[in-house]
Amino acid sequence: MKALAALVLVLALTGCAGSDDAAVPADLPSPSRASQAPVDLAGTDVCGLVREGIDAFNLDDLDLTVEKFEAAVPLAEDLAADQPSDETETLLDAVRYYAELPTDEYVEANQSSPEFLRFKDFTLSECAYTVAPGEPSDTGVPA
Repeated sequence: MKALAALVLVLALTGCAGSDDAAVPADLPSPSRASQAPVDLAGTDVCGLVREGIDAFNLDDLDLTVEKFEAAVPLAEDLAADQPSDETETLLDAVRYYAELPTDEYVEANQSSPEFLRFKDFTLSECAYTVAPGEPSDTGVPA
């Protein structure tokens, strides 16, 4: 049962794109960031903390999960300010969401919250583990 909950959390911690630009559909770039090139987030310190938060969730350590996302907030704010783009704004929104979510609501949100699921899809794809050439591909994270 814990393995199933962990799998659900891993899937939940990577959400789809969200945006503060309510008038702009999620699949279209916002006018303010339309000219910005996409940002490769996987190698950022923010995504490193996101992956650590996901790992903690998979180990059923929700306090550590929230701690990792809280630590990622200022880094995500700096990244969004330094490299404004749809990706960095969505990452910031996701990190804030997971940092502010009470631990006793994680499991339920993972199962039923569209926002949780949207951010889960985004973070799992954008903050995916990267494997350097010659390194084993097993990240220790259940698929």
